[in-house]
Amino acid sequence: MDSSLKNKLLKLSRQVLENELNHSGHDLSFFNIPEFEEKRGMFVTLHKHGNLRGCIGRIEARKSIFKNVVELSKAAAFEDHRFKTLTKKELPQVKIEISLLSVPKTVEGLTTYEKIQKIRPQKDGVIISSEHKNATFLPQVWESVPIREDFISELCRKAGLTKDYWEYNDLDISVYQVECFEE
Repeated sequence: MDSSLKNKLLKLSRQVLENELNHSGHDLSFFNIPEFEEKRGMFVTLHKHGNLRGCIGRIEARKSIFKNVVELSKAAAFEDHRFKTLTKKELPQVKIEISLLSVPKTVEGLTTYEKIQKIRPQKDGVIISSEHKNATFLPQVWESVPIREDFISELCRKAGLTKDYWEYNDLDISVYQVECFEE
């Protein structure tokens, strides 16, 4: 996606948040252009002073880029259970990041350890699932958890499994890549 389209998506996200916080109804149809009708998985992440302030996404490509930006921007600001809802006062301090996802691909291997060795740090977002529990980390998380085994342990914890679950049980693992851009 070219930089002008990326900038439009970031502006759309900010306009959605401004509309919600100011109870205004600015027309968003300007942003509803043909390139944004493609169905893609996506995450919207909010950062405040360099710290995570909200992050919500969809791995599946069921909705258009436009609809995802609208819905996920609101969700990251007002529905991420890890944070209080975003306030009007905070909005100027918030930076928006959008990650467009590729279609996830299953990682094959005889053991979980073998699968983990096929993951590419810094490049792959990872989805794990087992026992009807699942979790994902975007590739950006590699910056704070750079070792594969630690990365998978933290994903297990996020999924509600024990951190060492992967050492003794089989995990289904898929990977995806992102096109990430921010304000």
